[in-house]
Amino acid sequence: MHNKPDESYCFFGTKALLERLKAFECEIDGVTKAEDIECIHRMRVASRRLRSSFRLFGECFNQKDIERWQKQIKQITKSLGSARDIDVQIDFLREFIKELDDKRYIPGIRRLLFRLQQKREKMQSKVISSMVQLSDARIIEQISESCHIIRNIARLHEKDEHSISVYENAYIQILLNLEKFLSYKEYINQPDRTNELHAMRISAKRFRYTMEIFSPLYKDNLEEPIEAIKKIQAILGDFNDCVVWVNYLSQFIEEEYYRTLNYFGHTKSFGRLKTGILYLQENRRKKQAEYYNSFVKCWSEISEKEVLDRLIKSISDYVIKKG
Repeated sequence: MHNKPDESYCFFGTKALLERLKAFECEIDGVTKAEDIECIHRMRVASRRLRSSFRLFGECFNQKDIERWQKQIKQITKSLGSARDIDVQIDFLREFIKELDDKRYIPGIRRLLFRLQQKREKMQSKVISSMVQLSDARIIEQISESCHIIRNIARLHEKDEHSISVYENAYIQILLNLEKFLSYKEYINQPDRTNELHAMRISAKRFRYTMEIFSPLYKDNLEEPIEAIKKIQAILGDFNDCVVWVNYLSQFIEEEYYRTLNYFGHTKSFGRLKTGILYLQENRRKKQAEYYNSFVKCWSEISEKEVLDRLIKSISDYVIKKG
C-alpha cells in the first residue's frame, strides 16, 4: 500500500515543475524553425530539468500519467540530443578551420564538416516530427493542469510550501544525489576510465538540477555548491566531447576511405583528406588531457574548500531549525 504523498512537498514541487515546463514550452517554435542552434540546446536542457522534477515529485501524480510523461519527454531529450551534438560539432569545426595556419589540413576538415552538415539536415525532419507529436499528445497541457489541481487543493488545505516536511524531503533528495555523485570518486585519478567519468558528469548534472530545484528554500546557501558542481559538469563535458571526437574520427577515416574508393574507383586523393582528420584527432587527444588535468585541479579545490561538507551541514541545519 502506497503512502499518501505529502501535500506541502507536492505544493512546492508543482511550482518548480511549472517553471521548468514554461522554459521547455518557450523553445518549441525556435526548435521547429532551426534558425538558432541555441533553441535546441535550451529545450534539451529544459527537458532534462523536467525529467529531474518528475523523479523528485513523481509521487504527487497519478503513476500512469507520470510514466507516460516521463517516456514522452525522454523521447524529446533523445531527439534533440542527437541534433544538438552535431550542431556543436559543426560550430566547433567552423571555428577550428578559421584558426588553421597550415592549409594542408583544410581539405580533410572541410570534408568532415560537409558530412556532418549532410547528417544534420536529415535530422531536422525528425526534430520537427517530435515537436508535432509533442503537440498532438497534449503533454504540456496535461502536466500544467495536473500541477494546478494539486496547487489548488494544497491552498484549500492551507498547506505551507516551506514546512518541515519539505525541508526533510529536500535534505533526503540532495543527499541521495550527492552520494550517487560521490560514488564515482574512485575514478577521478583514472583518466582512461572515460565511461565512468562520463557517468560522473551525468550524475553531477542530476545533482546540480536537484540543488537548483530546492535552492529557493535556502536563500543563497546553495549558490557555491551549485556553481562548483556546474564547473565539474562543464569540464567533464568538454573532456567527454574530446573522447567522442577521438573515437569518431577513427571511424570517419575508415568510412570516408571506402566512400572515396566507391566514388572514384581509387583512393589517390584520400591522403590529403586523411592528413587534416589525423591532425584534428591529435588536437582533440591533447585537449582531452588538458581538460582532465583541469578536472583534477577543480576537484582538488572543491575538496580543500570543503564545499560539499558545508552543503550537508547547511541543509541539515535548516531541518533542525524548522523542527
